[in-house]
Amino acid sequence: TALRVAREAMDIYAPLAHRLGVGQLKWELEDLAFRHLHPADYRGIAALLDEKRRDREHFIAAAAERLQRALSAAGLQAEISGRPKHLYSIWGKMQRKGIELSEVYDVRALRVLVGSVADCYATLGVTHGLWRNLPGEFDDYIANPKANGYRSLHTAVIGDGGKGLEVQIGTPTLHQEAEFGICAKWQEQNTETGGEPGEGKNE
Repeated sequence: TALRVAREAMDIYAPLAHRLGVGQLKWELEDLAFRHLHPADYRGIAALLDEKRRDREHFIAAAAERLQRALSAAGLQAEISGRPKHLYSIWGKMQRKGIELSEVYDVRALRVLVGSVADCYATLGVTHGLWRNLPGEFDDYIANPKANGYRSLHTAVIGDGGKGLEVQIGTPTLHQEAEFGICAKWQEQNTETGGEPGEGKNE
């Protein structure tokens, strides 16, 4: 049945994708399973987000433009985009913290990609100079990667209008690894060594 498949996806396949570092697949599986396992909660959060979509998109666009200008002034080249927040992640945070959707700060989020790890930390400094950071809401997954190898800087700030904003900072390589896990690492290794499929670095 659909419920059984959804439960398997949530209990088995999403955690497996997480362990492999395949972030995009993990999020998609969780949202699909969430839709079937908790349909009322899914519809409720989706409706609330849809109602506020235009305001959120305007806020993110303005924040991205402001950060882009500040980074350019600091001599940093960056690719900035709005980062979609997955419904299951929102719901999970609301459940864990006993809060309403309005209190989930990272419904609004930016992804910033820069040229090097050193630029990541410089970008963090510019971000914190632009907006006040939220105490206890900074994670350095570059210096301290997650168990599945995920590496990035995460910070949450009070953006314009007093609204919370999450900023994730990484490099294109770190982003590829986060989205596609060991597949991206395998591809990178073979590109670096000129190897053919099946010829890893240690073979």
